[in-house]
Amino acid sequence: MMNFNNFINKCICVFLSNIPKTFYGNEKTKLYREITDNVKNSKIINFPIDKDSVNFFFISREINKLLNIKNKIINDNIQKKIIVEKCFNLYYLLATHTKLKKETFYKKRILECIEENISKYIYNNKDQKLDEKNIPYSIRIRNNKSVGNLFNELKEDCSKYLKKINNIKVRHLIIDKNEIKIDDGWKKSYEYTFNKNKLKIPISKYNYEYILNGLEESESRKKVLELLNSPYKSLNLNNDVINILKKRYDLANKLGYKNWGHYSISQFTMEKNNYENIEKFLNIIKEKVEKDYYKIIYDILKISNFSKFNNKNNKKNYWENNTHKLAIYDWSFYYNKIMNKSDEYLINSYFPQNIVLKNFMEIVSRIYNFFYEEIKDGEIKKKWPKDSIIYKIERYQSNVKKGSTLNYEDKNMSNNSFLGYIYIIPYMDISFKDYFRVPSMSSLPNTCLISPGHVLIDYKFIRTVPIKNKLFSSSEILTLFHEFGHAYHLLLLSNNLSLSNLFNIPLDYAEFFSHINEHIANNYDIISSMSNKIDNNLKISENLFKTIKFDCSRLANIYSQSIIDYVIHDLNPHLFFSNTTNSSENKIENEEDNLCNFYEMIEKYFPYKFCSSYSIHSTSFPYHFSSYYSGAVLSYLFAETRVLLNVSTDQINLKKNNTLTSFQKKFYDIILNDFKTDNYPSVINSLINSKKSEKFFK
Repeated sequence: MMNFNNFINKCICVFLSNIPKTFYGNEKTKLYREITDNVKNSKIINFPIDKDSVNFFFISREINKLLNIKNKIINDNIQKKIIVEKCFNLYYLLATHTKLKKETFYKKRILECIEENISKYIYNNKDQKLDEKNIPYSIRIRNNKSVGNLFNELKEDCSKYLKKINNIKVRHLIIDKNEIKIDDGWKKSYEYTFNKNKLKIPISKYNYEYILNGLEESESRKKVLELLNSPYKSLNLNNDVINILKKRYDLANKLGYKNWGHYSISQFTMEKNNYENIEKFLNIIKEKVEKDYYKIIYDILKISNFSKFNNKNNKKNYWENNTHKLAIYDWSFYYNKIMNKSDEYLINSYFPQNIVLKNFMEIVSRIYNFFYEEIKDGEIKKKWPKDSIIYKIERYQSNVKKGSTLNYEDKNMSNNSFLGYIYIIPYMDISFKDYFRVPSMSSLPNTCLISPGHVLIDYKFIRTVPIKNKLFSSSEILTLFHEFGHAYHLLLLSNNLSLSNLFNIPLDYAEFFSHINEHIANNYDIISSMSNKIDNNLKISENLFKTIKFDCSRLANIYSQSIIDYVIHDLNPHLFFSNTTNSSENKIENEEDNLCNFYEMIEKYFPYKFCSSYSIHSTSFPYHFSSYYSGAVLSYLFAETRVLLNVSTDQINLKKNNTLTSFQKKFYDIILNDFKTDNYPSVINSLINSKKSEKFFK
């Protein structure tokens, strides 16, 4: 059956890959060739491109031509290796195409055929000693059929699981207007059609915390959690997760790893040699989180009049004993109260979309000392989605001039270094049916490398009608900085790395730079420069900014998501989810209960307890769990820890050159430190050493 499929794939590949010869004119053929030649030779394309510029069939034809040339070379191993590396570059360009354009049946078949051909060549020429890290994983496993089949099963299982998640219908909370303390303007937009004294509020993971924080009654807050989680209860999702966990564990064992967590950390992070020290690392973070929360927990239990609260219990074993903890929905409410968080709707009014997008590039260009120019070419822009923005980026080679402010007029533009282009798609389009379902995982923002020097940021912000009424939330502003951190980092690396290298950057190293950029946003000077209140043009005040500033929950939230992923992939699912009954019906019920047992197992890492209606599927868990880096979500925690240990962004001031130049020197020194070397500092070891010197807890 496999040979027949390979034959069909080959026929499709040969036929469709020759389309360029017949249907494309000289001008398009010249463009496609220039793009593929630059990519395969690891050169930056020095002009802006559009989605149609990356042509799937032309690229696949070029790969086949390279493979044919390679087969004619007999003794020149160096030349063979160069050709294979060019094939890898073009293969990743094909992978990019599937992100820019919808993957079709025929494209999938051609991709499989190319993977098979490259895999066979590598297997038959083992003497070339290719760097395994640069070999695409789907190619690497093709010569091990049992591993390859299990890997494909997992991809299919994850796809089905995510499809269930993405088809969840919206649940609504219907309450009296006076039951919730939220801005009246916000209330007006959610008035119940049939009763103007009531509100009909859609509940999803994107807004439930905001709703919880306005509800004074615990029972109402409990109802919100029930509405959030109830749609996931009847879909057999727990068993889907357990089935995937078992297959992942088996696959990891076949590949020589202890478990899926061990495999993922080794494959996708810089900590492949430090898996044994992860427990020490996590214990130090746990100690830090507990210390940060100490006073807050005391105050929360005090103002909530929690019946089991007393000073002794608060000080001892709080995290281990769930009887002292509030339910998750009550914890969220009181935490917001203790931290004196401002109404989100009020904060949003300071960030109208036209001001935010206009000021953002100006601000980050000052911070990182680069020049940008918006591309106005209508022929290029019309092939990108509506409202897309394209920037040409050049890095200043001269130092910042001394003085009170940054002044671009003083720059010597002739010495600038071309970095590439950033393509920004701010908004996603919403169809009519999207109003009746929970926003899907595909609506999450992402940064996509098109080719060296060309990076696409798809922010997927919710579009309003008219767009001029769009207000940015604080989380959307943080997303602006996070994704730009990825994009600018990729541009900086593009001059020295091939597309194949860029696609294989360790996750924690990549996230390090997006987290640096998030910390930059945690700065009053930055946020003030982005603000401009819609009705009176006022800047956000420093007091109001402090209510949205990072607090101890940032590290705790990153830690909690990481710990869930780590624990669930570190255990043996065959043992943890085992049962003694033979009845298939009882087996399903027991396995469902066993995932509930997992919730109990991880509650010690949280300052609250999960309620009976809690479901892991209503959180960001499905997004991480179904991704290729599942088992390595610790990457986010590694990245955040590396920022806390190495980069101070607290004092950045756009008006003071000394603070900017200090940050820029630190940042570009980090870039110069080659992450591919074996002696690149381990964040696990750095944290353990800092704990010994007690620097981390200052």
